[in-house]
Amino acid sequence: MTWLKTTAAALAMLPFSAFAQTAEDEIVVTASGFTQPRSETGQAIDIVDRDRLDQLQSASIAEALQTVPGVRIATRGGLGSQSSAFIRGGSSAQTLVLIDGVRINDLSSPNGAFDFGALMTGNIGRVEILRGPNSVIWGSQAIGGVVNVQSIAPVTGLEGRMGAEYGAYDTKRLNANLAGSSGALEGSVGGSFVNSDGISALAGGTERDGYDNLTGNARLKIKISDSLSFDFRSYYNRATVAYDTAFGLGANGLPVSRNRQFVGYVGANIDLLDGRLQNRIAYTRTDIKRISTDPVVFSFNNFNVRGAIDRAELHMAFDLNDALTFVAGAEYERSFASTSFEGAAPDIARNDVASGFAQMILRPLSGLTLTAGVRHDIYDDYGGQTTFGGNAAFTPNNGRTMFRATYGEGFRAPTLTEGQPPYGNLNLKPETARNFDLGVEHQLLGNKAQIFATYFNRRSNDLIAFSSVTGQSENIDKVTSKGLEAGVNLTPIDNFNIQASYTRVDAINRSTGGNFGKRQTLRPQHSASLTADWQTPFGLSVGSSIYWIGDSFDDVANTVRLNSYALFGLRASMPLTDALELYSRIDNLLGADYTVVAGYNSFGRNATMGVRAKF
Repeated sequence: MTWLKTTAAALAMLPFSAFAQTAEDEIVVTASGFTQPRSETGQAIDIVDRDRLDQLQSASIAEALQTVPGVRIATRGGLGSQSSAFIRGGSSAQTLVLIDGVRINDLSSPNGAFDFGALMTGNIGRVEILRGPNSVIWGSQAIGGVVNVQSIAPVTGLEGRMGAEYGAYDTKRLNANLAGSSGALEGSVGGSFVNSDGISALAGGTERDGYDNLTGNARLKIKISDSLSFDFRSYYNRATVAYDTAFGLGANGLPVSRNRQFVGYVGANIDLLDGRLQNRIAYTRTDIKRISTDPVVFSFNNFNVRGAIDRAELHMAFDLNDALTFVAGAEYERSFASTSFEGAAPDIARNDVASGFAQMILRPLSGLTLTAGVRHDIYDDYGGQTTFGGNAAFTPNNGRTMFRATYGEGFRAPTLTEGQPPYGNLNLKPETARNFDLGVEHQLLGNKAQIFATYFNRRSNDLIAFSSVTGQSENIDKVTSKGLEAGVNLTPIDNFNIQASYTRVDAINRSTGGNFGKRQTLRPQHSASLTADWQTPFGLSVGSSIYWIGDSFDDVANTVRLNSYALFGLRASMPLTDALELYSRIDNLLGADYTVVAGYNSFGRNATMGVRAKF
């Protein structure tokens, strides 16, 4: 624990004589599945809202997540390339991703991980990131954490947003969204388009791997009465990405993947007993399809895969009184995957799972909230799984200081590829994890400053990996992941904000064999981010970002080292009218030569200019 003491001492020496931004008690949904104040959960949750996305000028959600402590992004190439999120040292398959509350992890991929490459920020209103397991509420895959991406929500009256930008590599972006409410109706509808010539995905290539992305989003809520409303949500993404792979012509290969993602939600909200009993009944649909073509025959790049999830759920939250809330739910899910390589007949797999959970939220005294829950899932291909979790949040001084503690269990069920023929192992067990957090947040100097620190420790067992001995997936891996997330928000003067965070993650292989004690691939031990933004008295806003990523390894034996690197960027925006704003940014200003994934390219210095309007 020497490193923990050293880091804590270093934090204590930070220059807190400056002022900082006060963190508001925001509303979150990932802790219980229903809205609740962030101060009432012991879980570590961060929020990146629309204003922050505009301030950072983030082009993709993956870029915005770089500012969140404990989150590491690995992209294999340029814009639109496969992008994986590792939360607190967990694998990308252990991160559950939701879009407007609907699961969108890719069942057609071998490990079910979500690819962040196609997720642009154009019409996204908010991203909620829960770090640590929460399978009690969300079930499978919520081991490392949960990322809930929400489209722009309806507003009172009418609001329109539009944007256009042009940048390096002939990159063009357009987006528009209209949101509003009238009487019993409230809704939001929008679309975005991205086109880029891109860069060669693999290092050493001379041809560019281009990218196209078309996205649409829509939400509609119909209020029948004070106690009954109907909710409709949809998200559609169609992307075409050229990529490189060692299976074919390498860095100058010509494979192209055409990807389609669809999410649909139809639900009814029924509030009874003067709103103390909230009921939500919903049907959701996730449909993902990927078609890849390559002029090189039998390169394993010619494939047609599809994954779909149909899900029915009934969730309930009952405020028995001011001190006690019960949350419960029942879910039924049917999943399907089809995989075909090089024109062969498709391999088809299916699975059904029935689930139930219950959670109690107790407020025994002012400032203290205790939460405990249990979940049970029954899969028709491998049986049942029971999960427990609990957390505590306590403030002795009306929110100026928050103490948080969490014990959480998570699991990941074998995917259809891992657990069913012809490639799968019918005897697989789910991956499981046990995690505890201890955290503190403190506001000082007239509630204008905030510091925070969280220690986490997770043990994962029965991790699924391919065995060269048996030729199929086996429960052969064990991993421990522990570390510290810490940071500070400062506001030295009005309209000048600094946000800094540091993360240490020790993600260590504890499996028997020659790789015992080795670090997990693509998990840097150290990482940090620093953003500073100032709005000048004459309207111009300027900002900068620094991201520092420590060294890591890209193989299980820790022989392929990726050196540490730092990226520095500048940005500026200037309002022309109350409704119109010009902005620009320069990324990797110092032209750092860095590698995120071994063998893959990364962006050099590049600039972007744009305009956005709001009415």
